[in-house]
Amino acid sequence: MGQILIRNIDDEVHARLKAKAAGADKSLEQYVREVLADAARPTKAEILAEMDAVRARIKLPADAPSFEEMIEEMKNEQEQRALRHAGLLSDDD
Repeated sequence: MGQILIRNIDDEVHARLKAKAAGADKSLEQYVREVLADAARPTKAEILAEMDAVRARIKLPADAPSFEEMIEEMKNEQEQRALRHAGLLSDDD
C-alpha cells in the first residue's frame, strides 16, 4: 500500500477533520483514508468511457446499443417493475 505525507494542513481544517472522525467513531487516519478513497472513485463518465473502450476492443456490431442506452433501459425496466409491484401498472403495460 502507498503512503502519503501531507504537510502544512491548516489548523482549522485539521480540527474539523479530527472532529468528523471522532463523530464517525474512527481514527483521523481511517477517516481521511476513506475520504481520499471516495474522492478517487471514477466518475460515471470515466466508467462509461472505459466500457466504450472495452466495447471497441471486442468489436460489437455497430448497431448494438451503447452502454448508456443499456443502463437507461435497465433503469426504465426497474421503474416499471416497481410500479407493477405497487399496483400502479398492470402486467399488460
